[in-house]
Amino acid sequence: MELRCCIFNNMNSGKNRKYRYNKDKFLQFVPDDFRIIDAYSLNDLNEAVHVIKDEGINMLMVNGGDGTLQQLLTALINAMPADSLPIILPLRGGTSNTVQGAIGVRKNPIDTVKILLKHLELYDKGEDSISSLSVKPLKLTDSKYGIKYGFTFTNGLVYRVQKLYTEQENPTFTTVINLITSTIGGYAIGHTGTKKYYSKINAELYIDGNRYPEQRYLLMFAAVFQRLLLWFKPFYQPEKKGINNFYFIASAVDPWIAIKNLRAFTTGKEIPPHTFNGVPSNVRINAECGYALDGELVNDEYTDIILEEGPLLKFFVVPETIRTSYGITYKAYINPEHVNKYDKDNLITFSLF
Repeated sequence: MELRCCIFNNMNSGKNRKYRYNKDKFLQFVPDDFRIIDAYSLNDLNEAVHVIKDEGINMLMVNGGDGTLQQLLTALINAMPADSLPIILPLRGGTSNTVQGAIGVRKNPIDTVKILLKHLELYDKGEDSISSLSVKPLKLTDSKYGIKYGFTFTNGLVYRVQKLYTEQENPTFTTVINLITSTIGGYAIGHTGTKKYYSKINAELYIDGNRYPEQRYLLMFAAVFQRLLLWFKPFYQPEKKGINNFYFIASAVDPWIAIKNLRAFTTGKEIPPHTFNGVPSNVRINAECGYALDGELVNDEYTDIILEEGPLLKFFVVPETIRTSYGITYKAYINPEHVNKYDKDNLITFSLF
């Protein structure tokens, strides 16, 4: 099977607005048969899905942040059979690049694509093999809005901080850090305007079919990858996660206890009281609160959703030989046993030059 590559640029994502990683910058060095799509609206997203499907794209580079990846993958999964989905390489074109960080993508979009090309050149010479990570994203079924696919779900406290972030003028990653520290500090000194973010939500929670006993929660979140933003790796015993489930935390802990033990809780060293921290395969949430999926907000007063595993995706993982030659500091938050290697007979034949 011949390799067909496509770069999808979300020109409204964080870094693309600033650095303009558009078609012209990639055309300077990619092969002529690369498809490059600059998307400025949802209409462009739908057109991209048709191109990927109709032209048999099987290596897709997504230049945007977490929200871009979520929206494009949702559209692709809804439009294509699972076994026809392309291998994905997410590029760091967004303000939030959680998935990119989890699989070890550290460079800017231009350098990352150059690294991929170097790998494909070696692969064509028989010196390497395509490495991919098998991942099942979250499948979120919203009783009102239907099915979406993503990687990080939040409600309660985290969702409220994310909502506050979107209300800032020209927010950046520094804005995220400032909001986290200011809300924690504001609650600690008893600031009235900040305490509302720490109010608990009324919710019914079912984990693998069983009702969880708490009635009011400080926060819930689910994730496919172990590492979130900053130092946050809050999952207890992450090695228990296999490919058929996801990380999930639901905490009804008192906010002050959470703040006083923030470091321990956000690094997975302890499980707070009145908290579930584990790896289910199915969660149902009825909550008096909106939620976010990969930073994309649903600002409803009441939500009824189901979280479970989605179809199998394959993410390109840069091989060790390429990482070393480019001086990449590589720390991926994935289980190495889940990384698959394919040779030409099993996957792709490719001629680059």
